[in-house]
Amino acid sequence: MMVATTPDTRVRIPGSDVVPHPGQYLASPALATLIDAVPADQLGERYGQQIGVLADDAVEGPDSLVLVLGAEQAQVLRWQGSSTPQVVTEFIGYDYASQSYRIVAIIGAIAVLVPVLLLIAIVTGLGAAQRAERFATLRLIGATPGRVARIAATETGVTTLVGALFGVVLYLVLIPLAARIEIGSSTFFPRDLLTSPTVIGITIVAVPLVAAAVTWWTTLRADVGPLGASRERREHPPRLLSLLPLLLGLAGLTVVRVLTGETEAGSGIADSIPVVPLLVASFVLTMLGLLWAGPLLTWWCARLVQGRARGAAQVIGLSRLIQHPRATFRAVGGLVVAVYAVTLFAVAITAASGTPELHQGPGYLAPTTLYTLHDLGGADAVEQATTRIAQVEGVTAVAVARNAPGDASMRLALRNEDARALGALPDTSADSEWVSVSWDWLLNEVADPRPLAAPPDEAAATLLVATDGQAASVERARTAVVNSGSGVINQYPISRVDNVATSATAPENQFAALGYIGILIAAGVSTAALAVSTVSSLLARRRVLSLLRLVGMPRQTLRQAVAWEMLLPVATVLALSIGAAVYTAWILIAGVSSRGVGWPAASYYMVLSGCLAMVGVAVAASTRAAARMVVSATVRFE
Repeated sequence: MMVATTPDTRVRIPGSDVVPHPGQYLASPALATLIDAVPADQLGERYGQQIGVLADDAVEGPDSLVLVLGAEQAQVLRWQGSSTPQVVTEFIGYDYASQSYRIVAIIGAIAVLVPVLLLIAIVTGLGAAQRAERFATLRLIGATPGRVARIAATETGVTTLVGALFGVVLYLVLIPLAARIEIGSSTFFPRDLLTSPTVIGITIVAVPLVAAAVTWWTTLRADVGPLGASRERREHPPRLLSLLPLLLGLAGLTVVRVLTGETEAGSGIADSIPVVPLLVASFVLTMLGLLWAGPLLTWWCARLVQGRARGAAQVIGLSRLIQHPRATFRAVGGLVVAVYAVTLFAVAITAASGTPELHQGPGYLAPTTLYTLHDLGGADAVEQATTRIAQVEGVTAVAVARNAPGDASMRLALRNEDARALGALPDTSADSEWVSVSWDWLLNEVADPRPLAAPPDEAAATLLVATDGQAASVERARTAVVNSGSGVINQYPISRVDNVATSATAPENQFAALGYIGILIAAGVSTAALAVSTVSSLLARRRVLSLLRLVGMPRQTLRQAVAWEMLLPVATVLALSIGAAVYTAWILIAGVSSRGVGWPAASYYMVLSGCLAMVGVAVAASTRAAARMVVSATVRFE
């Protein structure tokens, strides 16, 4: 950042008590260390005198290379950077690049949080299934339903408190490891990942209380009798009202698209304040609506397939799905929500611009060739500057490109020998003294050289400095260009390698990196949720399976029935989950920007295949566990 101050300024640079004057600079800790570590002609001589180091709270991370350079006002006004010069009376920090990225962050956090909360609920259900027989014994010796519910709530609260304390300790221990994850151009400061003691304390207190309250309520509603689980109670059929949250969520997303479509001529969603909460609320309703609609859709599908059932396994499995749609869907609900989150992240990531491929070869500008893109000053200044730069160690060629006259396609005029030295022309080409090349040659395209008459003697447009490709040579050349005189250049010299590095640190690419982390978390949570829910489902049906075996049901038939109970809910809702996620991602990206979405990368299909593979593993494990549960000794005990 380049700043020019008035003599009586009271503005302070964030992270420092001093303001640099012309020829002085402030550097971030990482940049200050780098300047001290390399020869002065590569970095130290480029900016002038260092008068201080920026505090950690003023930079993005410990690896951030940030510099605040003092300059004259005329130089700041003339300098061409990523933003136009502006007058400021105070520096104000922003936690996000724009309101759009804040919305994306909120939705991404919710998309990761919901599967985790669902996993907690599934684990709580596993504990209830394990304690069902003990609660039945308590009821048999005279305990009231209320007392049983309080006992269950106390057990859950205590164990959850222990788990919460262990989780906080694990969180604190893993902070240094998590801080090493690189997002954009830097890792994290550990303190940036450390929440406040108040939040930690509230979490430790709130999680056990909520878990205990949920356990008390579910145990009281279950009304465990003295005969325990010898007879499963048929659930009430799901009502059509279960579809309402999902429909409201999808309708809300559609309204968001309509509203943002009307404001596309403006600045987008940030100008339409009511759309922001509507987008977040619609997303939450859609995600949770899949859970509420899942039992109803499973019930419908089971009734539809039941009429075509063939064999005892299908009849038993489909009958249980019809009688207990909520219990059976609960076993795969975590996977459904996780697939929704994974698909949402995978599709939304496609909106990021990504990192461009660095083209190399004949006709391309060398990746390490530096260039400045605007007027370079008078002819005498240019001549003196090019002579000094050409004498720098590692510089192989210095050329001045002019604007090609009368060409609307923005082309640059180069002398034949300069174009050949820079790789824009083959060595055998010498038809004319001047050639024109495409302006995009400076970015990432071929030169497309064309013969050209001598351009008029006007101010040069671009200075190009070729090097031998060594990092030290590039930095020496860059320092020489910057020090060639304030009246010669008015833009920082960059190369095609710098363009790629800048693209990688763009906000959308940083969010894409976070999206990949979200995919890994959601996939990992779905693995744990599916495993726990499978065990919980089997424990809840252990006595029923034993009784079926007692009346002579073949073991293979029982295994097939259990497989039907798990596969049908997945097949029913998985496609809907993927479709809803794709639609949500499209609305999200179209609502906060002018970008579009595309097909997910191959990694998404690998993750989705992994989720389906987990379903297969869970089905195989469930059928084997069901077979072990109905061995002769267990059946006789039941």
